[in-house]
Amino acid sequence: MLAFEEALANVLRAVTPLTAVAVALGEAAGRVLAEDIAADISLPPFDATAMDGWAVRAAEVGKTPALVARAGAAGAGRVPGPLPMGAAWKVMTGAPMPPGSDAVVPVEDAVEIDASTVRLDVAPHPGAHVRLLGEVFPKGALLLSAGRRLTPADLVLAAAAGRAVLRVARPIRAAVLVTGDEIVAPEATPGPAQIRNTNGPLLVSALRRAGAEVTDLGVARDTQEGLVRTLRAALERGDDVLLTTGGVSAGDYDYVATALTAAGASIRFHKVAIRPAKPILFATKGATLIFGLPGNPVSAAVAFDFFVRPALRAAAGVRPPLPPALPARLTASVKNKGPRLAFHPASLSLRDGEEIVEPIDTKGSHDVLAHARANAFLELPPASSFAEGDLVSVHRSSAESTF
Repeated sequence: MLAFEEALANVLRAVTPLTAVAVALGEAAGRVLAEDIAADISLPPFDATAMDGWAVRAAEVGKTPALVARAGAAGAGRVPGPLPMGAAWKVMTGAPMPPGSDAVVPVEDAVEIDASTVRLDVAPHPGAHVRLLGEVFPKGALLLSAGRRLTPADLVLAAAAGRAVLRVARPIRAAVLVTGDEIVAPEATPGPAQIRNTNGPLLVSALRRAGAEVTDLGVARDTQEGLVRTLRAALERGDDVLLTTGGVSAGDYDYVATALTAAGASIRFHKVAIRPAKPILFATKGATLIFGLPGNPVSAAVAFDFFVRPALRAAAGVRPPLPPALPARLTASVKNKGPRLAFHPASLSLRDGEEIVEPIDTKGSHDVLAHARANAFLELPPASSFAEGDLVSVHRSSAESTF
């Protein structure tokens, strides 16, 4: 049985980087950038006024109120002329500063006496209400790095850098197959010994949140011959990732491992020293990554978050593949009495400027209510104990995680 770090490294070694595709700027949010983006011009590209008012030379405005000549007016998109000595130029927000000016008196701090005279009631300091050339970023600055999952705010930077088209990692192509004789549809009323299909929606939605194009292959029953046929057909699709759930433990009807081998896959490992999700299986066929996830729903979720999600991130070029655990202070004691690394559901929050974490009581790997309440997982080493107030390693929720 592999240690967690060794198993994850095994997965990451098998990942094939995704090719890049070009997409329009407005379609790039949520995609992973495949190129660096540098500024082709400075921002602002010229000295500009930060508000409506009067552009002046600060040194010429002494005792106030001061009467000065009105030189002209300029709005955004219009280039003003030079500022005469002892005058003020009316400017609107975003307009270029008139050559020779170095400050703006806000419109509320001035009065237009007539068509040719302005009264300034406040003496500005040099640079007041001025956006300086390049103060946000200079020409040539690196704005976005390859491997970043793009947000709408990132697209603002790309547009400011003159980019209408971006190169991004193509979407992962994934398929999900649920196994089990006991599985019925979510809308069905379960009969004796039956349970509703919760893992299918969990994994399909988690993959889609990560930007994958997903095919739901439905439910396969627990017969070895039928499972071999189903898995062979699934692998012939040539997806980047195939997820199965159920059938990987040690029961008499757990056929996934043998069926995958019969279907031509090579098993890289089966079982990892973690809790939950110990029975996880990882295999490959060609460039297809195959994850045999446990059937218990929290186990399936943990296996996705700590193995599948890092593989998806690595394929798209996101670094690090697994976001690192960070410290938070415990509100209650917690123990891991077992010999395996444990991921325990928790509630993370901010109190008085410090991140604190509360362990959530859980009944086990079937407790979907505890998983739904969690926004973090404690990482508890084997045979470890932590007291209230201790710092503990925490994996926080993200837009790519199941929690």
